[in-house]
Amino acid sequence: MDDDTQYTDDELETFFGSPDARHAALDERRGTAGAPAARPAPRRARSAEDDELASFFGSPDVRTPGGDGAARDAGLVPPPGPAAPPPPTGPAAERRRRVGRALAIVLGLIGLGVFAGLGVVAYLSQNLPSFEQIENTENLLATQVLTADGQELARYYADENRTWVGLDEMSDYVPQALIATEDRRFFDHWGVDLYAFGAILKDFLTSGEARGASTITMQLARNLYRDATGFRVGEKSVVRKAKEILIAVRLERTYTKPEILEAYLNTVPFLYNAYGIEAASQTFFSKPALDLDAGESATLIGMLAANSRYNPCLAEGGISAECRAADPDPTDSEPGPVIVESQNEAAINRRNVVLMNMRNQGVLDEAAYQAAREAPIRLAFDVYSHEDNIAPHFAEVLRLWFREWAEANGYDPYEDGLVIHTTIDSRMQALAAAAVQEEMDRLQGIVNNGWGSPSNPFGYWWSRNTAVVNEYVRETDRFRRLTAEGASAEQAVAQLRQNGAFMDSLKQARTRLEAGLIAMDPTSGQVKAWVGGRDFVLNKYDHGGQARRQPGSTFKLFAYATAFNNGYSPQSGVFDSPFRWGDWAPQNSGGGYAGYTTLAEGLRSSRNVVAARITKHFGTSEIARTAYQMGIRTPLELPEFDAETCPPFEARKNDCYPRSIALGTQDVSLLEMVTAYATIANYGVYHGPTLQEDRPQNADVPPQIVLAVDRIEDRYGNVIEDFTPVAREVLNPSTAYTTFDAMRAVVQAGTGRGIGGFEGVSRLDMAGKTGTTQENADGWFIGMTPELVVGSWTGFDDRRIKYPSTSVGQGGRTGLRNVGAFFSKLQTEGPEDIRLDPDLDLERPEDYQPPTRRSRIGDSGYWPGDSRSRRSRGGAGAGGNRQNETADRPAREMIDRFRQRERAAPAPEPRPQTQGGGSGGRIGW
Repeated sequence: MDDDTQYTDDELETFFGSPDARHAALDERRGTAGAPAARPAPRRARSAEDDELASFFGSPDVRTPGGDGAARDAGLVPPPGPAAPPPPTGPAAERRRRVGRALAIVLGLIGLGVFAGLGVVAYLSQNLPSFEQIENTENLLATQVLTADGQELARYYADENRTWVGLDEMSDYVPQALIATEDRRFFDHWGVDLYAFGAILKDFLTSGEARGASTITMQLARNLYRDATGFRVGEKSVVRKAKEILIAVRLERTYTKPEILEAYLNTVPFLYNAYGIEAASQTFFSKPALDLDAGESATLIGMLAANSRYNPCLAEGGISAECRAADPDPTDSEPGPVIVESQNEAAINRRNVVLMNMRNQGVLDEAAYQAAREAPIRLAFDVYSHEDNIAPHFAEVLRLWFREWAEANGYDPYEDGLVIHTTIDSRMQALAAAAVQEEMDRLQGIVNNGWGSPSNPFGYWWSRNTAVVNEYVRETDRFRRLTAEGASAEQAVAQLRQNGAFMDSLKQARTRLEAGLIAMDPTSGQVKAWVGGRDFVLNKYDHGGQARRQPGSTFKLFAYATAFNNGYSPQSGVFDSPFRWGDWAPQNSGGGYAGYTTLAEGLRSSRNVVAARITKHFGTSEIARTAYQMGIRTPLELPEFDAETCPPFEARKNDCYPRSIALGTQDVSLLEMVTAYATIANYGVYHGPTLQEDRPQNADVPPQIVLAVDRIEDRYGNVIEDFTPVAREVLNPSTAYTTFDAMRAVVQAGTGRGIGGFEGVSRLDMAGKTGTTQENADGWFIGMTPELVVGSWTGFDDRRIKYPSTSVGQGGRTGLRNVGAFFSKLQTEGPEDIRLDPDLDLERPEDYQPPTRRSRIGDSGYWPGDSRSRRSRGGAGAGGNRQNETADRPAREMIDRFRQRERAAPAPEPRPQTQGGGSGGRIGW
């Protein structure tokens, strides 16, 4: 029976606190139930359980039914309140139970679906970019090459032509057109537009495909992570869409809306290898994205739906002829934008749809909308090519150097978005290119007729050099194809020589004159213009920095600078008379000699014998040392010596160098010659790499290329490396000024006086030197002013093809004309801020100490057919004796100079000779 007795706290404490009392009470209770009386139980030991009960029930707060103790919580004390009612019965109760069970099942399924969905998300997220990767996303950005005046010169990229621009660097119409057409709720959603998401489910349920409703953020996810999303052109799948959604959510959590918009517009692909709005704007409209109007913006944004279909260049039957003409693939097309009006109705209609969306969203008013809608799509189409820039030869040499620099410094030359700031002035570059083009076209006609006739250019030379022509034939692809098909070499040559069109094309390519021109600021050492050839498409070889040719008499600069640096005055005497140096007997042009003359006169008239006597007097190593100090970086040592016998650039042993070194027999580049002349125009201060600095590993890259680079920045505008050249004094300022002053006479009354015939040039304080190599293979001229040094080389790529005569090929009529035309254009057509100051002269330096040594250089030599102690009398044989007998008379010299000034043509330059003693080679003058 139930015991409803209520016990006090004290009774409970006594009962549970004493094990004996508790057990006795239990025994007594068992006795009252009819059990036989038991004898008194022995005293029981206190157990751990007894202690726990005593402690638990020793506190009234714990055990009291109305308290907040643990007894109730533990279920030892029944909760207060009425007893639970009996379970309901009846039909209503049964229905409630069924609804509850169904709800439990639904909730369970939902929970299971959520769990499964989380598993799917986790699975799909395995190969997706992490938040850290998204925060540091890498975009393939082309390297941009800029001129000193901020114009784009070139772009280097591997696969994607992209230039990143900020929202503030593009027209406001661009993002407005994008949002109005592609994602009107862009600023309201979190990466996924739930209103449009229903369209995805509907399309999937009805057609099994997932398409449409992609937000700008989802499209950006696809553009940035094509591999991660599994994007394939023309392929649609639920999995890909799910991955785009997951990445889009992460993008929205990482970036702001404007950042997402900017990233999208810079990564979206267009046609013709253009990625991003800037590249697309330059390709289709030849303008920066900042200058796009509403119609142009709508045209480009409209293309995003289907690039090929909405390509404004598309016409009936394919790409329009005008657009094809601007494509850089055809080698016979002129680079530059082509103006074309779009005939693609699909592109026009799509543009109008975008314009309508812009009007509906309040971007355009009705008048602006109607005006843009009625206007045609007028393109300035210009597909970018590495060949299509203002200085393509320079850009290619720079690319070779930059690739080596980037790899050495841990950058990708084509994908890291670096910016190369060059020293090239786009305005000077344009004038230089135009001058070379005009003068070389003129000279090409003269040379063609010199070796043939107007009806058969180069016909005489072509017919007289059968072996060389056959060699040209064997170097063609047509010849290789014929021999691969089984024809013998003789049969292939004979067959091709019968093909008139093939031979005409080959002759035109092989007999094409080439040229190089480089302009440099001597005060800073920076290259301002670099023309590497006449046409980059036809001949990609650079003749400014890559090509190395014999410089002829332009190299005599180093002999005279050596003499002046050793104290000899321009008025120091020297015998221009025959002499032998070992088995070499140098000669002047035409075999004539001036007898006793001065260094100044020898330089003005470019006499080989005088330069040879200077070289013999000081030694070949001293001439080489001066050249190295002033900027020559091509080894001048004879090829038969190894580096151990003749260490490059040390200039210690005279037998390491040819005796004809001062006559320009060792190949050098135009760039290093201009650098050396700039040292003279800058009072002996040299700019450029030192002899000890590492040279580019690629032999086709000149060390002086750094003189055309100002700095390199990363994509954020941080300067990575500055290339401002260090100024080093390598010549005494007095020596440099004396040399410049002596070379003024060359352009005033010597072999370079023809430059005064160009408009605007005669007012400039100019000095310079001409150069022509053996048998008229090369024509040079380098002109110096206090503000600009300009040099030019002309000739043929194959040295076996030469100018038809000295009257045509000498430097005073070839290289000089390129330099003169450039200076003239600069002074008459160039903007004011790049013109040279005609009132600026190279002044004597402070503390000028002119060389005063008047002693004679070298001995008197000998006259052929006579002993060395006397001169022949009579006969013009080898020496022109009467000229030699009177050349040291001041009156006779003054008369001769006056007569030379009266001649219309420049004085003939000395004819080169071959050095004897096994040290042969071409000798320039």
